[in-house]
Amino acid sequence: MHVLVIGGSRFIGQAVVQRLLMDGHRITLVNRGRTSDPFGTRVNRVLGDRSDPATLQRALAKRDFDAVIDVIAFREEDTRNAVARLKGRIGHFIHISTASVYLIRDRLFPPYREEDFTGRLAPRSETASSSWLYAYHKRQCEEVLQQAWESDQFPATSLRLPMVVGPGDYTERSQAYLERLADGGPLVLPDGGLNSWGFVWVHDVAEVIAANLGNANSLGRAYNIAQREIVSLRQFVDTAAAAMGKRPVVVSVPSEWLQRLHLGIGFSPYSHEHDIVLDISAARRDLLFEPTPFPRWCEQLVNSFMTSWSGSPSKLYSSRPLELRLVQELAQLRIPALVARSVSG
Repeated sequence: MHVLVIGGSRFIGQAVVQRLLMDGHRITLVNRGRTSDPFGTRVNRVLGDRSDPATLQRALAKRDFDAVIDVIAFREEDTRNAVARLKGRIGHFIHISTASVYLIRDRLFPPYREEDFTGRLAPRSETASSSWLYAYHKRQCEEVLQQAWESDQFPATSLRLPMVVGPGDYTERSQAYLERLADGGPLVLPDGGLNSWGFVWVHDVAEVIAANLGNANSLGRAYNIAQREIVSLRQFVDTAAAAMGKRPVVVSVPSEWLQRLHLGIGFSPYSHEHDIVLDISAARRDLLFEPTPFPRWCEQLVNSFMTSWSGSPSKLYSSRPLELRLVQELAQLRIPALVARSVSG
């Protein structure tokens, strides 16, 4: 197949392109060219901003594509423009969406199922304005695709992803924990790290896309893509620590305290006020999706970190001195419930 990938130079997109190349597909990338990629002459490239209609027009000039994978649609206009340009010209359009579309539903509790998308939205709050808007705009992208399917049979499939983990994550979210484990100091977890996740391994995302290009049964539908296990942030830390041969002291601090101390919880990017758990039964049935088990990918993640990390701190490590000072001050208060040693190692 000849596949057009909108994005494709970083993390998820890069993993998808690498997997498609393994299957022998011809790939054309559309992006701004600001981030280098490892593909060299193995792919064609069209430079430009995807929000500019002329960019997609250049990509389509004298080219026929069997499938399009849109990794970076964040607003309704992005998707509407893609539908307008691609309608009648492709066999399959795969949109990378997010589990956040469920988080702004009013009074919705996990596990989230695909049909939970429809319903009244929770009001936008000032404290979570950016995350609310992100989820809202991703919902709008999906709604454009659903309308295009119902009116014109535009052949789209949406994949809703939770937190994606794996090598090459430019957000450095997992690295925020791994480098703290590596330094051997106490690890502060907001609210004890008890919030639950259904992460997804980045190569599982690439695999399910490669295996379902042109899958007619998936057209006009959205699917949750995540791991089968439900793990807490604390379990992620303990499992990663075991893989590193570490046994850290974990310090549980109420997130309210951290906010009042002006430290916040940004240093712990997997801390979340919601449990983000997805029902993946539809993807397992229709897409034959079988995710990598959590213990296996966590070990692979740690091994990748240990072999590739240069020792340079991530941007999320900048608050580390404040965290360690807080631990010292809490130790002077002698509150045993706040401190626990990891059971790993």
